[in-house]
Parts: sequence; C-alpha cells; structure tokens
Amino acid sequence: MKLKLAWLRERLLAPARQIRWKIIAPYVILTLVLAAGGTFLATRMVTGSLEERFENQLAEAARVTSDAVVRREREHLELVRGIAFTEGVAAAIRDQNESALARLIEPLAANSRTDLVEVLDLDGQRVFGLRLVDAETLEYQAFAGDGDRSAWSVVTGVLAEIVDSLGDKYAQIAATEEGFALYTAGPIFHEDELVGVALIGSRLDSFLPVAKAEALADITIYDFEGSPIATTFAATGEGGEADLTPAAAVSARLDTPGAIRETKTLFGREFDLLYGELVIRDEAVGIYSVGLPRSFILSAAGTARWQLGLLFAVATVAVLMTGWLLARSLTAPLLQLVRVAKAVTGGDLTARTNIRMKDEVGQLAESFDKMTERLQKQHLSTIRALTSAIDARDPNTAGHSARVGQLAVTIGKALGLPESQLQHLEIGGYLHDIGKIGVRDSVLLKTGSLTPEERELIENHPRIGLEILAPVELAPEVIAFVSGHHEKLDGTGYPHGWSGEELSIIERIATVADIYDALTTGRPYRGPMSVDEALEIMSREVAEAKLDAHVFATFQGLVSRWEWRRHTDPDLRGFRLTDQQLNNAA
Repeated sequence: MKLKLAWLRERLLAPARQIRWKIIAPYVILTLVLAAGGTFLATRMVTGSLEERFENQLAEAARVTSDAVVRREREHLELVRGIAFTEGVAAAIRDQNESALARLIEPLAANSRTDLVEVLDLDGQRVFGLRLVDAETLEYQAFAGDGDRSAWSVVTGVLAEIVDSLGDKYAQIAATEEGFALYTAGPIFHEDELVGVALIGSRLDSFLPVAKAEALADITIYDFEGSPIATTFAATGEGGEADLTPAAAVSARLDTPGAIRETKTLFGREFDLLYGELVIRDEAVGIYSVGLPRSFILSAAGTARWQLGLLFAVATVAVLMTGWLLARSLTAPLLQLVRVAKAVTGGDLTARTNIRMKDEVGQLAESFDKMTERLQKQHLSTIRALTSAIDARDPNTAGHSARVGQLAVTIGKALGLPESQLQHLEIGGYLHDIGKIGVRDSVLLKTGSLTPEERELIENHPRIGLEILAPVELAPEVIAFVSGHHEKLDGTGYPHGWSGEELSIIERIATVADIYDALTTGRPYRGPMSVDEALEIMSREVAEAKLDAHVFATFQGLVSRWEWRRHTDPDLRGFRLTDQQLNNAA
C-alpha cells in the first residue's frame, strides 16, 4: 500500500518538477485568481449598475404615473370649463332640461373621450349624466341609479363657493356605480350666480392601463387607510390572487412625506413597490404605488454573470494557452538538452542537441555539442591508441582491430542501426582483441602450429578481454562485441559456445567482420586470401548455419566499396608481409 501511495505521489508530483510547469504554474494561479476576481468585481459592478437602473426606473415610473394623473385632471378641467361656458347649459340646469343638456354636453364629452360626465343642481343631485360604454365608437349612455353627490367633498366645496389660491375647482377619488373614479368638479354660473356643478370623472380601471403603458410599471391606487381600490396587476395575465395591501409598517407611514419602498411577492414573483401620495391641486386625493418585478435585475445579473464568466473563461484559456506555448518554446530546447545529456551520460557519445538558436539556450546547446564532439573524439583517440598498442604486439595483424571496427560500422549502417549502436560497434571492434595482451608472446607470435594447450590460451583471449574491461564502464554492446566475436550460430564458437537467439545483432556483425578481415589479411604461415575465396568460405559457414545469413548478405552487397576504402585509407591498410614471410607462408 505504501509503495502504491509513493508511486502515485511520484506520478502526481513529477510534472510539477518540470521547468515548464515551474514557469507556467505562477501564470496559471495568477490568471485564475484574476479571472475569478475580475468576474466577481465585474458582476458586482454590473449588478450594482442594474440595481441603480432599477431604482431609477422605479422612480421614473412613479413620476410618470403622477404626471399622468395631473394631465388627466387638466383634461377634466378643460371639459369643466367647456361645459360651464357653453351657452344654454346653465339655463338647462335651472330648468332641469335633460334633453337640452344631452344635446349640449354629449359632443363635448365625446370630443374629450371622457368616461363620466355629470351635471348637478345646487342640492348636489344629478340633473344629467353620461357614461362612455364604447371607446371605439364613442357611444354614451345616460347614468342610472342614485344621483345624490351632495356628500362628496369635491361637490360640497364647489357648492359652498369656496375659492382657494388655486381657484374654485376640486378633485377627488370616489366610488360610484361605475366603480372607483377620479373626479374633478367645477361651478357653473349664470350671470355670476351659481346654478350647478359640472362633475367630470375617469374610471380608474380604464385610466390605469393607459398610465401603465406610459410608466412601464404596474400601478395600484389605495384609499387613505391603505386598502387597494384599483390596480393593473389583474391585467398582467399572471393569474391567481395577490395581496396588494401594504405591510403594516408601510401603511403606518403612507401619510408621511416622501416615497416608501417595499418588496412583495405577487403571483409567485418578487416585486418592488414604490408608494407615494396622489396629489392633485396641492391636495392628496389618495395613495398610489408603482411596481416592477425584481426578476429584471436577477435575469439581467444572471445574463451578465454568464456572459462575463464566459468572457473571462475564454480570456483565461487564451492566456493559459499563450503561457503554455511560450513555456514550451522556452523549455523544449532545455528538455532536448537534458535528453541528450542523459544519453551522453549513458555512453552514447554520438548524441547531439542540434539546437540552432541565437539566444543563451542556443549558445549553451552549441557549447554542449562541441564538448560532446570533443569528448567523443578524445574517447575514440584513446581507444585507437590502445588498439595500436594491442596490434603492435603482433606485427602480422597490424590494423586488424581498426578494420574490424570500421567494417562493423559499415555493415551496421547498411542494416539501418541507429547512430548510438554504430558507435558501440566501432569501439567494440577496436577493443575486441584486447584480451591478447594476456597471451604470452611465445604463443601469440608463434609461426608454427599451435599445440592444443596453446590454442586453448589463444581462444581464451575474449575472456581475458572481458576481465581487462570489467573496471571500465562500457556500453553492453561493446562488451557483447568483445565477448562474442568468435561465437557461431550453431554453438561451435568460443569461448562461451553461445548459439541461436543467445547471439544479438552485435555479436553476429562482429563475427562476420572479424572472419572476413582475418581471411583477407596475410599471416606468416599463409598469404592473404582473395575476396572471392574469403566470401566462398564464409558462404559455406552460412550454409552450415554458423553465420547470420542476413548479415552476410548485407555485407556481400557492400564488400566492393569496403575493399576500395580499405586500400585507399592509410589507417586501414595495416601491415604488409615481407617476401621472406610470403616464402615461409608458401
């Protein structure tokens, strides 16, 4: 369990240790903090702005509603004056002549599209009255029912001929058979003598929808006790019942100056209601409220929050992607440099960064490549010097190690091996006979036939080579070349007798390269074989399953180029036999 946790922790922490993540992590954190903070602040600002707009709209709705009432009262006044100054109206009132009043007043009412028109006598009794029944055709009908208006304050003031600073006209909200209506009353004189009262009214249920269209808010009218008497909420289509009565705390303040605000749940939605006094001619005639749904703010704030969130999300992704690409462009050369450094540390001196940049990273990579190239050359030079020392013990085989190394590289290239493998083939070829240092000269340089004991000493030189190279940290491929260059696929080789799959491609190439150079190189007891003779012998060993057929076939395809190089490259010519040696060999 502890091992699993350690492995998991290592996997999770591994990316954090990379320089790419060390560069981008602060930007990620900073961007996320700024995005979250920016979204929060921007949403707060937008919501605050929406709240302010909402309050302004609510106040504007209240002002428009109040103005609409004042305008309607002015329309009433115009009709009152029109009736009062129409010739014949006063006489018709005095004579109780309803037909004459109908003839004189109905055109005036239709022209002003007034809902309710009444003419009262000096006792406050209706002499004549009209009500609008069809606004499109302007059809009027005579009033029915009780016509006693003597108790209305708007009427008593006129009948008492009270004149204040604003004149002798008065307004009131009153309940009639037609429902609650806004009334305006004015006197009718005949030769400076009061003969009656003109009473003009607008039904609240027809006036409020018009005012709502102007105010863009729902309107409710209350009496002075705070009971709703008319509202536009019923026309919202919301359905159901709603309690429009102001809260107790609000009702207690309705008669105080200034606007009062309340939030109520109506028809399942939250509304903000702004209350105020309905003032006409400097006198309060009732209480009104304008209402707007708070969903305006909530939906707008939600939309703003979603839009800002999306905007900041896109911006965040863009910043992170930019940071990622920037970090990647900066760290990719460093990671390449790290990979090459690890490869060199692992023994692959052919690895190069191949980074071509003008900045400091490029200079570092260029210096590293030059250092690695110099190290490779020094490494090879040291091994070649060692090879020369090996070959110097046996003048008969001078240049053999160098040729085996170069031939193995040539075969490896033709087989498509990677550069790192080719390097190991070259070094393995240079060192493959290092074990001959441990064979005494009397055996190594003997010109005659070897005894079984002497042959055993010679065949043990790969083991000696492994012992010599054991303290040196060489690549496994180099060790394989040294230990296996005399092994055969059928197991008849030495010193280990490996066979088949036990032999890697390194050992198979090493065997072919070593046998060919040995056959084509002169010895004291024989002259060098020709290319054809050597290939014939090796072909038989391929047929006997001693040599790798594919490696040998690849070598056959390049043997001509190799022989040309062998005879033109001074480093590969090696030692030439003297005439005496040739005679002895014959």
